[in-house]
Amino acid sequence: MVTISHTAQLSIDEVMAVVRGAKVRLAPATRALLKARRTQIVQVLKRKREPAYGFNRGFGHNVDLAVPPNELAELQKNFMRSHSCGVGQPACQEVVRATMLLRAQSLARGHSAVRPQIVEQLLAFLNHGITPVVPSFGSVGASGDLAPLSHIGLALIGEGECFVRGSAKPQRTAQVLKRRRLKPLVLEMKEGLALSNGVQYSTAYGIIACAALRDMLKAEALATALTAQVMLGSDAPFKRELHELRPHRGSQVVAQWIWSAMQDSPIRDCHRDYSIDGDIQDPYNLRCAAQVLGACYDLIEDAAETLSIEANSATDNPLLLDAGNDSFTEIVSGGHFHGMPVAVKLYSLVQAAAIMASLINARCARYVDGARNKGLGSDLAWPDLTKAQRAVSSSMMIPEYVSAALTNALWGLSAPSHLMSISTNSGQEDHVSMSAGLGVRLLDMLPRLAELIGIELAYASQAAAIRRHTRWIPSKHHPKAQRDVNRAVAKLEALVKRKAEAKRLRPRVEIHLGVEVPASSMRLSPVGERLLKRLWKAFPPVTKDRVFSPQLAELARLVYSGELVREAERAFPLRHSQRKNGTGRAV
Repeated sequence: MVTISHTAQLSIDEVMAVVRGAKVRLAPATRALLKARRTQIVQVLKRKREPAYGFNRGFGHNVDLAVPPNELAELQKNFMRSHSCGVGQPACQEVVRATMLLRAQSLARGHSAVRPQIVEQLLAFLNHGITPVVPSFGSVGASGDLAPLSHIGLALIGEGECFVRGSAKPQRTAQVLKRRRLKPLVLEMKEGLALSNGVQYSTAYGIIACAALRDMLKAEALATALTAQVMLGSDAPFKRELHELRPHRGSQVVAQWIWSAMQDSPIRDCHRDYSIDGDIQDPYNLRCAAQVLGACYDLIEDAAETLSIEANSATDNPLLLDAGNDSFTEIVSGGHFHGMPVAVKLYSLVQAAAIMASLINARCARYVDGARNKGLGSDLAWPDLTKAQRAVSSSMMIPEYVSAALTNALWGLSAPSHLMSISTNSGQEDHVSMSAGLGVRLLDMLPRLAELIGIELAYASQAAAIRRHTRWIPSKHHPKAQRDVNRAVAKLEALVKRKAEAKRLRPRVEIHLGVEVPASSMRLSPVGERLLKRLWKAFPPVTKDRVFSPQLAELARLVYSGELVREAERAFPLRHSQRKNGTGRAV
């Protein structure tokens, strides 16, 4: 049970719990506060008869138009109807559930002058599994997410359509409320405006994406540990002592994840000697992984901090300033509904996804390159294939193409919309954040990123199977291997008239020489072995051509659902830092 209170802070984990079905309630003390504040503001406005935007004046550029007392309720209802003009496919129900919870939390802060019934209706919808149909597009993220939030408000008054838990087909809200024995809200002055002012719709996208990206970053750190091992890479770039010399928090955390996941690795130990391995440095996609993914960590966690602050803020307009003792000092019109603080952090999450995609694609390109994958062969073809079989097989050639297509798609979704403001409301709202559009695109990016990570995991699992099957490590510098090279070159020199031709062939000879190792030396770290069992179940070793799509989809599901990370965490924890936000609450 999650509690909404004017004294407590919602965490991202609590938001996600409610999104997934947890019950929620309004604290009794908060209900009492909301009731007292509402009574007070009504009395003050009756006594002073002063104009107050949202209470007794029109909205937007109708701000100078007085509203007769007997029309105040009609104004609020018309607001919900006229502003419910979103377009496009319905937003996913998880986003709408998060939006309702965040709006309830904002109104419960006690500065919006609404009755407690408004918050309670939002919570009743959540607890009954009723989710308003909210078209994805229509908000510019400035006077709040007006259109999306109005569609939610429309459902609260019994109009429009909604989804019911367990059904994918929209139903008339009035009929659903009747079956659930819930009464439609009758809005009073300011309450329609209060429901629609704020960027909770944009923030909901960010929180859901933040939670998903945290898991996907961990999954990519695990993929890095697997790739480093099967590509005969080094664990030295992930040493704690090294990252203390450049102590960016993200790099330190990610390096520790990768380092821990590579420890006690027989395959790493068997080529640790330079005379066997022969490579002084790994390519950037491995050697700089902690720095690249660490920057993504910082982007995600910085966004989480801002989104947590936003989740616990009063954001509509106007707001009541607090005088203590359940009273207020004045009504102030401000701009807390503006989405720019959220928009820039949504873009941070967009950047994190795009950066991760670029790194993954670089690795996929190396996996299929027989000249750079340290003896795994072109396209990771199964070693037992004959020359004739190889001629008619593509093996794992095309998943690398798919990784390029996915990376390009993610880059295409990465436009900085928050830098492209378009004036609205006859110039009154002359700078808008476009936060909601960023959120919609961000959520579209996440499945593609999961598919990309899944493709890298497919390559890593195939490479591990090949290493285990051949028990062979290519070597340029091992003494025995070098003697073999010299003998082979001598034979070539005897066969080839021109010595220059033999020298030209030398690299081709060297790439096929190596050291045979015991089968036990081809095992990965304990964490790697645990993951391989799960990966091979979803994506068995490729010994002949087959259809990959269903299996790649399953790998993406393991990544997106967090199942793969949870499997690894049974062996060791992948912890995020517990920083505190501006409210003093860990995020």
